Amino acid sequence: MVAAAERAGARWRLLYGGRTRASMGFLDELAGYGDAVSVRPQDETGLLDLDSFLSEPDDRALVYCCGPEPLLAAVEERCRAGWPPGALQVERFHPGEKTGTADGTPFEVVLARSGRTLTVPPDGSVLEAVRAAGIEVLYSCTEGTCGTCETDVLEGEPDHRDSVLTDEERANCATMMICVSRSRGPRLVLDL
Repeated sequence: MVAAAERAGARWRLLYGGRTRASMGFLDELAGYGDAVSVRPQDETGLLDLDSFLSEPDDRALVYCCGPEPLLAAVEERCRAGWPPGALQVERFHPGEKTGTADGTPFEVVLARSGRTLTVPPDGSVLEAVRAAGIEVLYSCTEGTCGTCETDVLEGEPDHRDSVLTDEERANCATMMICVSRSRGPRLVLDL
């Protein structure tokens, strides 16, 4: 990501934390970027100083964060205070707490491109139903953390259970992660 930002001529900076310097990868590669990279091993500098790094919300900036859940929660908390909606993107190692509210009722999924209608059982996922019907779709984690299976929603209201979409994207209902999310109603129409 750093190399791509550099090639694109983007202004960026990296706050890189880890338990120890010895446990932190890519240090040799990152050294070539000079002051744009702040390496902060916890055993040398303590916890990351997120307050100073995120203290000045910038309407033109994006914040990308990857790491353990306590770090992600701390960054999310700080970005709620003044940062514009959608400025923060996180990448989780494990699925976050499931936020869906729909019960385990079966529902129909209409696949607009193929014209097929499938029933998603109470204990199954849209992804499982689509694959069982012989339709190839991209997917990876099957936990709602990677975003590979993101699918456009043409009709209906998804019951989002992923750890990828922002609150604004969930409210928009334009896409869903078919590996974990379900439907709030009896029918969804997807761009598959």
